[in-house]
Amino acid sequence: MRQQEDLQYWETSRAYIDGNTARELAAQVAQRKEQIHQEYVEQQEEEREQRRRERQTRAAVQKNRERALQISPGYVLFLTATMAVMVMVFACYLQLQSDLNKSVQNVAGLEKEILNLKNDNDAAQKKISNSIDLENIRQRAMNELGMVYPQKEQIEYFEVEEDDYMNQYENIPER
Repeated sequence: MRQQEDLQYWETSRAYIDGNTARELAAQVAQRKEQIHQEYVEQQEEEREQRRRERQTRAAVQKNRERALQISPGYVLFLTATMAVMVMVFACYLQLQSDLNKSVQNVAGLEKEILNLKNDNDAAQKKISNSIDLENIRQRAMNELGMVYPQKEQIEYFEVEEDDYMNQYENIPER
């Protein structure tokens, strides 16, 4: 409609401007009308084609949606098997985690027990070292067993090259 109005305006304004060349103008106007009509028809055909494509696209989308909503028994079986495997994996993971926690608690308990035994051992060692009376042992060794201090000629001195320790490879010879 709008194109036809534009064409009429163009014809009337053009005819007035051109004056006596109206015959040539009429042929141009007819040719222009035909061209505008042809453009209009092509535009209508393009719009129809575009609507047809949109309908096809919508139909394809709808078909894909319907297909997506339909789940085949094989796919359901596959998903079920996958979920069963995942549940088993998670159950194994939780079991391992539980075992690890129990082991850590067991190790902590054993370390505590070791610490208590070391403390008891140290206390017993201290009690033993405090219970030894060296003076009583010396008196008993000298009086009852007849032990005496060594004489000067019985004492042998030797030098050690290293400060920390000494290795003895043979028994010390007797004189």
